[in-house]
Amino acid sequence: MSGGGRGRPLTTGRHLDHVAWLYDPVIENLSFGREAAFRRLTMVHLAPQTGERILDVGCGTGSLTLRIADAVGPTGLVTGIDAAPRMIEIAENKARQQGNTARFAAVAAENPGMADGSFDAVVSSMFTHHVDHRLKQLVFAQMYRLLRPGGRLVTADIDRPSTRWAWLSGWASRWLLLQPELEDNLRGYLPQLLIEAGFADTRRVAHVHGMISLFVSHKPEVNA
Repeated sequence: MSGGGRGRPLTTGRHLDHVAWLYDPVIENLSFGREAAFRRLTMVHLAPQTGERILDVGCGTGSLTLRIADAVGPTGLVTGIDAAPRMIEIAENKARQQGNTARFAAVAAENPGMADGSFDAVVSSMFTHHVDHRLKQLVFAQMYRLLRPGGRLVTADIDRPSTRWAWLSGWASRWLLLQPELEDNLRGYLPQLLIEAGFADTRRVAHVHGMISLFVSHKPEVNA
């Protein structure tokens, strides 16, 4: 699967297409190693297995996607999707340079156009705070649909702040950057949204930097 045509997919969610060329240097160099450590933590809780089919939603430039593809090996299938075509171009270039088998597509997460039950696991890292309440509902519904029964979802994103500094930073970002999409995250609503989408056994398995949580959920083996 390739990004194909490079017009931006139809989505009302925020995207980072205009800063794609800056994304890797800024994230890697200004996070002082925290981004790489966070990816390692996400990998621990995703626990990709050889031969699995895994979808990375809001994959950006594909750094996490490529790690997952290495873990599942040549018998697995890893796909990264993002609504920013320039992000996908960078991800595809990185995959070619590394000889990595990950596949990428420039599509909107609320309308990915893939078959039901296509994946053993879905992962989303630092994506949901870019979309509003209604799009969060649509995206989680799509993740649920795309998972096979018994499949798992790992969601890593901004959550209710647990320190004064994180609270100030989070709410300042919401108002100064005019980003109302942050509110569901900052109010701690992600677990409820996951439950409403049909996911079971939602657990917060990690909380780092005072405002980023990792949640693990499962699609029930048998639908009610």
